[in-house]
Amino acid sequence: VSITIEHCTPAQRPLLSTHARQRSLNSHRYHPFAMGNIIVSPPNQAAVISGCRGTRILIGRCSFQFWVFETCSRLGLELMTIGVSSKSAETAKGVRISLSSTAQIKIMTGSGTNVELDKVELAAQHFLGYTREEIQHAVHRTMEGHQRQVIGTLTVEELYKDRASFSTRVKELVDPDLQNMGFELVSYTVTNIDDDEGYIAALGATQTAAVKREAEEGRARNESSARQTVAKAKADALIVEAEQARNAKVQSNEFATSEASSRRDLELKQQEYQKEVNEATAKAEAALKIETAKQEQEVIKQKTMQKVEEATVMLQVTEREVERMKAQAEGESGARLLTQRNEAESMKVDAEAKAFELRQIGLAQADSVKAQGIAEAQVVAEKVKAYPSYADERMVQIIMNQLPSLAEKIAAPLKNTGKMIFVSGDGSGPSKLTTDIGNIMAGLPDTVETMTGMNIKNVLKRLEGKQGGVESSD
Repeated sequence: VSITIEHCTPAQRPLLSTHARQRSLNSHRYHPFAMGNIIVSPPNQAAVISGCRGTRILIGRCSFQFWVFETCSRLGLELMTIGVSSKSAETAKGVRISLSSTAQIKIMTGSGTNVELDKVELAAQHFLGYTREEIQHAVHRTMEGHQRQVIGTLTVEELYKDRASFSTRVKELVDPDLQNMGFELVSYTVTNIDDDEGYIAALGATQTAAVKREAEEGRARNESSARQTVAKAKADALIVEAEQARNAKVQSNEFATSEASSRRDLELKQQEYQKEVNEATAKAEAALKIETAKQEQEVIKQKTMQKVEEATVMLQVTEREVERMKAQAEGESGARLLTQRNEAESMKVDAEAKAFELRQIGLAQADSVKAQGIAEAQVVAEKVKAYPSYADERMVQIIMNQLPSLAEKIAAPLKNTGKMIFVSGDGSGPSKLTTDIGNIMAGLPDTVETMTGMNIKNVLKRLEGKQGGVESSD
């Protein structure tokens, strides 16, 4: 049984591969030799199946490989970048240089979607089973040999000045050999040219010096030409400027003459016009003055009449004001008189009322005092009847009641004393002060007797004797 899946889509391949494997396993008992693998090849890789059915090359497809009877090998189709370096390579004149370049190489597969399998088969014949590094090494040796061969046919100057021509010659020389190996050169560029003896540096310095010399010569020629052009332009400009100044001066003089003539005609016209204006102005001013005088006379007349009318009105107003003030004065005088009369009557009534009130209060107080005095007299009379010596006792009582008040007033000056200094040999200074106050109080009965004729001591003795007799009788 042969199962080939060559025309399936990428999305269908996993499913079909699994389905084919399942069918192979299911039919194994009926077909013992129908056993193998599904080979899938991506677009950047070529799968080479060889065996009992010949050789098949798969690129971007899938197929079936029998076990034991067929083998599968893969060959990469990716672009390979190879650095080609030729050291101490001799040029056509025997100058040794070192040249480095970069080449892009790939296996020939045709152009576009048209895959040429015979070219891939040619590369497979040479390099199938090789690693990528081994393939790059083989191609590098081929490229390096052809590069040295082309270097030997050119001089250093040709290599240095025209690298594109060198790259084209190398490509033309190496393309046939690469195609015979199944490869194609996609691109080739020179990256560096150098030597150990300083030839290229000297060549560059010579070229640089020549270029600088040519640049200096060119600059000198350009500067000289520029200076000549500038000088000529300045001279032309000065000539043109002088010519224009002369023309301008002539035109200025002509313009000044024309302007003076025009100014003279203008001034004459202005004087004529001013004369007419002055005459018209004088006439207008005279007429204005006459009319102004008339108007002023009329104004004075009107003002005089107005003042007369104002005087008449003011006279009438003054007369009415006098009459009003007279009436007002009479009214105010009567009002004041009436007010004063009312105030006098009011004050009289008020005084009589207050006098009556005071008289009544005085009478009431007098009656009260009289009644109190009568009552007290009656009490005293009753006490005298009951106690024949009541008058003397009463007098003594009154005097005794006043003694504390008298003592307080005698000692009152001492309250205002802030500080006292006593000088005493026996230390009795402070006690003499209170003793003096007591002596003053003790002399009061003699003073009372001198002033009233009453001997308080005798009254007290008499009252003491009466009290003792009463007690003994009791």
